[in-house]
Amino acid sequence: MVQEERDLAAEVLKAMAHPIRLGVIEVLADGEKTITELYEELNCSQSMMSQQLKILCQQKLGSIRKDGTQKYCSLSNRDFLKLFDCMHLHLRKFLYFQENAPSLV
Repeated sequence: MVQEERDLAAEVLKAMAHPIRLGVIEVLADGEKTITELYEELNCSQSMMSQQLKILCQQKLGSIRKDGTQKYCSLSNRDFLKLFDCMHLHLRKFLYFQENAPSLV
């Protein structure tokens, strides 16, 4: 990886590095959701969700489409869910976090 790719990769990882943004990616693993469904499921305000979605969309991790008055969110690249499997394994194996959640991939 050249320096420019490392810089871009760091920006993408920074975009994921927030509990709500990680939650958004996990929730969207099951498919498209409305913004209302996301902020209700992740227990945050609408304005907080909007801020977090903006960051994810800037890095092309998520996308938003409008249908009438509703806005729907989805993952732009489902391959990123593989990172979650790696993270779950790391948490369980190396940080000894016990979790019964199934794999996302």
